[in-house]
Amino acid sequence: MNTLLILASLALLAVAWRIMRRTKLVEGGKHVLLIDGVCVFCNGFVSLILRLDRARTFHFAHIQGVYGRATLLKHGRDPADLDPIYLVANAGTPDERLLIDGEAAREVYPRLSALGRVARLVPLPLLNIVYVGFARVRYRLVGKYDSCRPPTPEERGRYLE
Repeated sequence: MNTLLILASLALLAVAWRIMRRTKLVEGGKHVLLIDGVCVFCNGFVSLILRLDRARTFHFAHIQGVYGRATLLKHGRDPADLDPIYLVANAGTPDERLLIDGEAAREVYPRLSALGRVARLVPLPLLNIVYVGFARVRYRLVGKYDSCRPPTPEERGRYLE
């Protein structure tokens, strides 16, 4: 009985490890986070990513900008919908995909810290509920700018526009 329990535990760990390592991003590709340029929280999140993304995996564009609007339209999304977190995985390639909310989190967080790999184990519907709920109250919690915050000189190289 103990042997069976140990084997089942090892199999479960192997599945969890495989899930945690799964990715939709092509190594060396361009991956663009579309952010709400007037959201104080979103811009702070970008600053955090810039600090932790040592591999320089992610680039950024404002949803309100030309690239952001065109990309959302291309993928059948409403550019006026500023609430979701959008990640354009493999931008500009035939493998380009638009990942939204929890799906985006599963690609971003594991590349920022070891603890972030846990995001791949959280059920996608639960991640999405958290993102949608927070998006609805983020302006009330942390505020918003009057216009899109321009990137700092240090950030400029990672912004597409």
